[in-house]
Amino acid sequence: MSHIPFSGPAKRLTDHRFLNLFTTEMHTKDGLQPWIFASRKKDPMSGSFQPDAVVLIVVVAGADEARLVVTREFRGPLGRYELAFPAGLVDEGETPTGAAARELFEETGLTLTKVVLVSPPVSSSAGLTDESACLVYGEATGTISKAHLEEHEDIDTRLMTLAEIRNLIQNPQGDLFSVRLYTTLIGFLTAGKIALPSAALAVDPRNPR
Repeated sequence: MSHIPFSGPAKRLTDHRFLNLFTTEMHTKDGLQPWIFASRKKDPMSGSFQPDAVVLIVVVAGADEARLVVTREFRGPLGRYELAFPAGLVDEGETPTGAAARELFEETGLTLTKVVLVSPPVSSSAGLTDESACLVYGEATGTISKAHLEEHEDIDTRLMTLAEIRNLIQNPQGDLFSVRLYTTLIGFLTAGKIALPSAALAVDPRNPR
């Protein structure tokens, strides 16, 4: 009978507000393997697996073609700017679509008008953290604004055409791509268009699930 690995209870190593280090032991066929990881949860490995965050793959309609919402944000751990999608944490009691609408407005000034797909929670970097996020695909309208950014946030928002995406991939200018952004951009370039999942899957953000 083959051995099925599992992880033991998590023990907290730090005490910070938003993110902490924990240690656990992985029980494998070769014995116990200690593992330190980061978590936003108060009680990791409790059996409940709710999304910590949302990531927004959002387009804004243009006169000629749809434009993708891309952010450029300074990230302390990287020590440089990251090109990414709008994203943020899900507050207690919030739905993914509710968090997505709030975060999009706070980071970009845009209003989420349609959600066409919400993914299940997907892992972020499983070797380092148990953080998970829901990918929220949708449409937005409005004018870009920095008026609602938090004091520590340094974010520029871009509305990018397919031609601009191609140029960005070819000339990144020293910024670091988030893995979610890069893989999505390559997908759009391969398809030859910026396109969301089928509208048949649409969710009304005013009636979130």
